[in-house]
Order: sequence, then structure tokens, then C-alpha cells
Amino acid sequence: MRRFNLFDLAIIVLVVASLISFSTKYFEKEPIDEYSYTGSQIYGAIRFFDLSDGKGFRYLVKVDGSYITDYSPFSEEGVVVGTSQGSFLLKLQDGRIFTVGGRTSFKEDVASHNIKVKMLNGSTVSYLEKGFFSKDLIEAKNRINNTSKFVANYNIIDTTISGDIVIDGNFPNNITFQRELSDRIAKEIFYLKDVKIKSSENGIILSVSSLGTNDFEKLQSILSPHGPTKYYFPDFRTFVLTDNIPKSDIPIIQNNKIEGVIGDIHVRI
Repeated sequence: MRRFNLFDLAIIVLVVASLISFSTKYFEKEPIDEYSYTGSQIYGAIRFFDLSDGKGFRYLVKVDGSYITDYSPFSEEGVVVGTSQGSFLLKLQDGRIFTVGGRTSFKEDVASHNIKVKMLNGSTVSYLEKGFFSKDLIEAKNRINNTSKFVANYNIIDTTISGDIVIDGNFPNNITFQRELSDRIAKEIFYLKDVKIKSSENGIILSVSSLGTNDFEKLQSILSPHGPTKYYFPDFRTFVLTDNIPKSDIPIIQNNKIEGVIGDIHVRI
């Protein structure tokens, strides 16, 4: 029998190192983009939603379960637009919103049995963007998208903003109108997380969370009957949704100095 020697040991070390290197590269190129939870793991799912929302990620959630009222089957896919202790709000493509709880839930609309999360982007680049005036939302969209072009090599899926938009126009000044307009915007813009409207002296203040520039034309169409004449965007938070950004590129992106960006740039993968 041939005796084990230092040469054999060196070969083993090289093989193990190669396997580790290969596995690391593989997982960088093929990240997990789907996650599953049972209804009993509702708190884990909510923590995941909150963490993903905080980083600006976009994802879809498929819930299989049953209605609380009559125990009939429920199977729908939508976006999470709010979370609380042991439950979350699921908005469907048609604008309907359901409260979803765990397997033994009895207060919510739906008791979940299985929850599947599908990530729609691999990385986000976030920064605070300097405020500006715009004559319409198309001009505003172009300006915001031009600022984000420094990460265009990573395939920008959408760019979302969170903050206030001050709009001059012929808007009725009453609570009923504010509620009806916010409900319509929330219903027609699927990925929008939240919207609130407050009447101002000459128009409205539109407060949005995760409004994508891909939906600016749709929002302008909704607002057009009220003759908006000017838009003001105070400093707002921007998230650029991209494909997977390699770890090695993060310092390069974060060290960029971009006109219109206030403070630091952050990359999340």
C-alpha cells in the first residue's frame, strides 16, 4: 500500500479549496429568489417582509389558505402593503386588500397555510435625492431616472421614491375627495406601498411610499382631471431596483459622487 505523503496532502488541499471557490461563485451567481413559510411561521414571514421593505426590495407573495368566515379556499398573489403583530396586508392586482394571519387566525380575513415569497430584484441602491420643481410627472420621471443611470449596467428594473409631492392644481378641499383619490391611486398602482393625501392652500400634498417611476404616467393620468400645473418634490428617498450586483462592485458604486444625490449611497444585496 502506497504511503500518504506531503504531496498527497497538497493535492487534497487544492481540491478542497477549488470546491469551496466553485461553491462560493455558484451561490453568488444563483441566489435564492423564492422563500416559503407555513402559516405557523407567520412571524418569520413578517420579519422577512419588514427587512425586505427596509432595504427597498420588491417581491410578490402567494398565500394559500382559507377565508375565516366560511373556511372556503383562498389562493391569491399580491404585494404586502403593511404588517402588524402576527398579520399582514395583502393587496391584489385588482386593488382588493386582505388581512392575512397565521394558520389558527380568527380575527383576520384569511388564515394562511402556506406563504411563498418571490423576489423580483436582486439588489437595491438607495440614496437621498435633492428636491426639485417639475411641470409634469414625465419630466420628473426623466430627471429621477437620469440620476440613477450610474447603475444602469446592472439592469434597472424600476426606481422607486418615498416622500411628499406637492401639487398645484384644481383639487377639491374636503376629506371625502382626499379619501377617494388616495383609494383610487392605491388601487390602480399595484406596487405602491402606501399613499396619503392632504389638501393644501393651492392643491394637495401627496405622500407616497415606494412609488415607481414606471407608474408616473399612470399617476399623471389619474391626476389630470384636476389640472395640475406644477409639481414640487422635496428631498426624497430613492431606491434603484437592479439585478444582482457583485460584492466586489459595492465599494465602487458607494464611492460615486452623483449630482443631485445628498449624502451617502448604499447598496443592498
